[in-house]
Amino acid sequence: MTIPAVRAHAGLILADTIGAIIAGHAQPEVQAIAARHATGGVPLLGSRLAAPPPMAAFITGLAGTACELDEGNYPAGGHPAIHAIAPALAEAAAGDATGEALLTAVVAGYEAGARVGHAMALRPAAHPHGTWGVIGAAAAVASLRGHDAARTLGALEVAASLGLATSATASLRGGSVRNAYAGAAAQNGLLAVDLAEAGITGEPGGIAVVFGQVVGSAFDAARYQASAGRWFILESFLKQASCCRETQGALEAIELLLAEAPIDPAAIAGIEVATFASAATLAETAPAAPIAGRFSIPFTVATRIIAGHAWIEAFGPAAIADPATRALAAKVRVVEDPGYTARQPADRLCRLTLRLADGSRRERIVRGTPGDPDRPLPETAMREKFRRSVVPVLGERWAGLWDMARAPDRLARTAALFDACRPG
Repeated sequence: MTIPAVRAHAGLILADTIGAIIAGHAQPEVQAIAARHATGGVPLLGSRLAAPPPMAAFITGLAGTACELDEGNYPAGGHPAIHAIAPALAEAAAGDATGEALLTAVVAGYEAGARVGHAMALRPAAHPHGTWGVIGAAAAVASLRGHDAARTLGALEVAASLGLATSATASLRGGSVRNAYAGAAAQNGLLAVDLAEAGITGEPGGIAVVFGQVVGSAFDAARYQASAGRWFILESFLKQASCCRETQGALEAIELLLAEAPIDPAAIAGIEVATFASAATLAETAPAAPIAGRFSIPFTVATRIIAGHAWIEAFGPAAIADPATRALAAKVRVVEDPGYTARQPADRLCRLTLRLADGSRRERIVRGTPGDPDRPLPETAMREKFRRSVVPVLGERWAGLWDMARAPDRLARTAALFDACRPG
């Protein structure tokens, strides 16, 4: 793949992530934390407020994950983009960098973080957000500051000690602190570069130590080195729904069934979802909070049928409390199919069986989901997602912002991008 093609795809990811950030800024908890720390500094995308660069990186990372709309990467085992883009935006705004420099930093940060995620074995109890993403954050900032390879490595070794010990079950149990993980890593990545420039040093070889022995249980140095020429950013997945990726196989199966014929919620006797092991853990039928709904296959399926969509509002407080949605979610059973687990990572399979009160059954099996690397969404679909994300905050100015974010190389100064993201 040519470098121009990589940069073009990176522009798509940048635009998609900016849309997720702006949508997140409409959430009350993000607005509250932004207002508390709006002491001036660099502008916050989707807000009239400004904050010091480290706090701007934190708030941007928080906003970018608040609606579960940001991209992810299967080989890395997480979401590299938000960890790189949040600090890159803060640093670019502080120095009024060119759009070309911003995009270069996004690619550098994405690849650095993804390489670590790919090489390590994350402990099962840990959530990937906030862990190896701190490496991507530091690499993005170092790129914008023009650091050479040696100075960048120094900053990354500092960053290795500034990641989080996160919980994989926090979101399943309703802990929206999960949304702060990426923000903290973005903030600490920026701090790591500051510390390295001040003369603070990290542990030599600390990346392998922290991510192979502390947060992770193993680190494959050969895999880390061999992946240096690989473009992980081209292996990203992009979403259309406001929920965890592992809920979206079942969601696509429902969409396929709905395309054939309507589904009357009152006529549903039960729904069974069979999938691979990690997805089968998302089985909560009575989520305690919006974030838990986004990580629940039963609730995702139920809210799609009841609300008619799986966008942001389908996982809001009112939707979570809706009696009809909760009653339908209680009828959804999620199980592991060991055969499907054995076919990973090559295949991500999901089988949904809809049982109706009249004794009939309808079934669909899906492999992956739209937006996966081998099933890319058309540009029109990504543009429409951006529109839906941005219009509530910026109105009809969304189209001009899409053009800027989609092709940042054309921007002489990133100030134009931030101006376009400021509510009127």
